[in-house]
Amino acid sequence: MLIPFGFYKDNTGNIYVDNDKAGTVKLIFELYLNGFSLKRITEHLAEKHILSPTGKVKWTVQAIDNLLSNEKYQHIIPVEQFVKVQLEKQKRSNIHADHTRKTARYNSENVLSGLLVCRECGRNFRRITRKNGEIVWRCADRVENGKQAACQNLHTVSDAEVKRAICNFLETDQFDDGEVKRNIYRIEIYKDGIRCISKTK
Repeated sequence: MLIPFGFYKDNTGNIYVDNDKAGTVKLIFELYLNGFSLKRITEHLAEKHILSPTGKVKWTVQAIDNLLSNEKYQHIIPVEQFVKVQLEKQKRSNIHADHTRKTARYNSENVLSGLLVCRECGRNFRRITRKNGEIVWRCADRVENGKQAACQNLHTVSDAEVKRAICNFLETDQFDDGEVKRNIYRIEIYKDGIRCISKTK
């Protein structure tokens, strides 16, 4: 039997979670829910020097897609998160239930997705579009668990506030996706502020 990435078999044949690789599995699910495309996830893992299940430098899109659909990972991530990913995968699919092709392919990728990190708990900040169209970012723990969240970071930052902080950090007047990809490694969200970290640091 093929052991999925994130698990290992001991000498007695019992299967256990590989804690180190489980961290990569959690990261992949988190990135996907934060709007990363499958291709962008492979690029992110390569940038982090995280080897694929076959030990290669670059993951394949198919490997990421298979991982996100494997029900065995409900032993590694919360069931609710796994369900959310399946719904998101269905939403992004360019095929209707009746197998007719949609006129436009869904794309939720955002250059900031996966970059914003909660300084309080370490989870990513998630992009949210309010009913009035305003885009804000909140800690994923607060989004998923509300008042039951362990994280105490109640800071909700607007998309405009994040971009303004980036522009100040890069010393530019205009926000540019390409400049963010080239220069920003991480954006830490504190209870009372934002800190950008350069890739060259």
